[in-house]
Amino acid sequence: MAMDIVKFTKKLMLIPSPSGQEREIGEFLIKRLESNFKVVRQKVGKRLNILATRGLPKLLLTTHMDTVPGSPEVKESDGYLYGRGACDAKGIIAAMVFASEEAISQGADDFGLLFDVDEEREFLGVRAAIGLVKPKMIVVGEPTNLKMAVNQKGLIGLELKYYGKSASGATPEAGISAIDKLINSLHKLQGARLPENRFLGKTTVNVGKISGGTAANMVADFAQASIEVRTTVPNAEAIKAMNRLFKGKNMDIKYSLEPVVSKKQTVFDKKASNRIILPYFSEMYFWSIVSGIRDVAVFGPGKYEYAHSDKERISKTDLEMGKEAYLRLILKFSGR
Repeated sequence: MAMDIVKFTKKLMLIPSPSGQEREIGEFLIKRLESNFKVVRQKVGKRLNILATRGLPKLLLTTHMDTVPGSPEVKESDGYLYGRGACDAKGIIAAMVFASEEAISQGADDFGLLFDVDEEREFLGVRAAIGLVKPKMIVVGEPTNLKMAVNQKGLIGLELKYYGKSASGATPEAGISAIDKLINSLHKLQGARLPENRFLGKTTVNVGKISGGTAANMVADFAQASIEVRTTVPNAEAIKAMNRLFKGKNMDIKYSLEPVVSKKQTVFDKKASNRIILPYFSEMYFWSIVSGIRDVAVFGPGKYEYAHSDKERISKTDLEMGKEAYLRLILKFSGR
């Protein structure tokens, strides 16, 4: 009996694939895809991106094979499938594979699948893959609760670094606390009114990591914070605003990835009620901004709030609905 989509998803989830260890799941998928597709293996260091095509792809469905670390138990309960990768993004891989195979059985052609590596870390996979293929439309698979996104916030990563003067904790007046300097700056940042966009919403700030000092009985001579800013305006505007806060000092920009605002009405789903703006960063950026493909959407089964958690899960019903949505899209592009 043919394996159903839930069993296939479970099989994928039982193959550990944290970022850096995607080789085994890649080889597993290649074996499945080779009977229906022309498969290209693209080396990304010691790992592989997988491009599977039928004819000349007008449509590309793509998602990532890697997961965040952790191995919560893979199990089924109350109509859900639980475990690492359930919604981010092994359930999506399964939905894309099953939709593709069903579409091929109905005569579909001129589309492809791309499964890449390293999405959860440095996006090395998609950075390499954007030169492989240039379809008319790309659907990036992420858990969007079966809603479509053609716009997403940008991302700036920065560090604030402060230096002080060490002294005994018993005589703090003899030193200069770098931690005090950092705290004052973080208060400024949290209270700042950063640029916002009427359509994409507010620019938001998350202070993700703080470190500094040597011991409780010493005045700290160094302190730093790692921060991410989710932007809704061109990143240069947000950086300019933050430079005004810190007077151009103590701030080091580690990365800057622009927000995406679609230039084209996608054919995927024209209902405004089924649209969302992604508050998180996805590979849409690389396909839309770097590669220049005009029609890029993010869509997939599953709820993003479950991703990366010990309770990661996906509804079995959503798996089937995601497969059906991908199937309709493939058939539409194939003229079926």
